[in-house]
Amino acid sequence: MHERTTAVEERRQRHQLLCEGSIRFISRMTEMPVASVGLQRITEQWGPKAAALVAASNDEEVAQAAQSICPGLETGGGRVAVMIRLLRETGVIDEDIKAATAVLSELRLVAPSDVADSAQRVLYKAFVREMTAVLAPPLNRRATAAYDAEINEFFNRVRHHMSVENIQFDFVDEKVMRGVLDLEGDSTY
Repeated sequence: MHERTTAVEERRQRHQLLCEGSIRFISRMTEMPVASVGLQRITEQWGPKAAALVAASNDEEVAQAAQSICPGLETGGGRVAVMIRLLRETGVIDEDIKAATAVLSELRLVAPSDVADSAQRVLYKAFVREMTAVLAPPLNRRATAAYDAEINEFFNRVRHHMSVENIQFDFVDEKVMRGVLDLEGDSTY
């Protein structure tokens, strides 16, 4: 009886640690300030050359703009790869990365491996989403969709380990919004 009680208490404590760590992790992901603070740091550090990077319409223009900011930067692998290298080399988002990886590391200590792996994918996709918002707006919709899907996956992995059924959550549910705004019968929208 004592062993069973101890096992139940240990499982409850693990669930509590997983839940608390997951909540802190998701809170940090939603607070990630790359789009506003990162843009300010980029503008300060890269100066007017940042405008050329944002205005670039193809991979070659991105490579040229990136090399004007950071001469000698490797420019292979396409627009996103170049932007990631540029952000790393110039250090404009180092503070954001440190804060996010700290909370990811905390979660890795208490989470099962599948949850920790999913959290790492959430982190990567969050940075890509924020970077595209700042540096490549045409790519942002796709990056946001990938981030939203990964958040759902993360939630469901945590829920699975807590013996709670999976859910599918749409961050913007058009049908619900139409109903709330009473647009169901209005053909102008």
